[in-house]
Amino acid sequence: MTGPDLRPLFDRNAAAKAKPALDLRPVAVQPGIVLDADSVALLRDGLGGYDMEIRWMAHLDGSGVLRMYRSWLGQQVYEARLVPGTAGATLTGLMVEQDQERYQGSLEREPELFERVLRSCLNHLRRFRAGHTPYGPSPGAGPEPEPRL
Repeated sequence: MTGPDLRPLFDRNAAAKAKPALDLRPVAVQPGIVLDADSVALLRDGLGGYDMEIRWMAHLDGSGVLRMYRSWLGQQVYEARLVPGTAGATLTGLMVEQDQERYQGSLEREPELFERVLRSCLNHLRRFRAGHTPYGPSPGAGPEPEPRL
């Protein structure tokens, strides 16, 4: 049995809240993360704001650019490009916000931090899709999906 899809999608309201980065800079070591088709589809629908438990919003646009925002302020922190390939789609071209008033992450700690944020967003989307919120399952929810990237 599949539960109700409760995903907070990256809709017009989320897009209106999203603010572009002020000082995006490339990281020296690219993540090289390969995403399967399901992960790409989830990111295309996006993760919009939910509440304080969900700290990020994410959206993969039609040109293959993934942007990730802090949910409560809507400030963009990450940007990466999705490159389709035979084994899946690879994220490359990672850029990180370096405006100190918006984000305190260092380029040296990336792409590890980016991967954790991406994993969190995808796992939230999978749980919401199966009918689970951060506070527990909804009536008729399916089994909680296994965490994965």
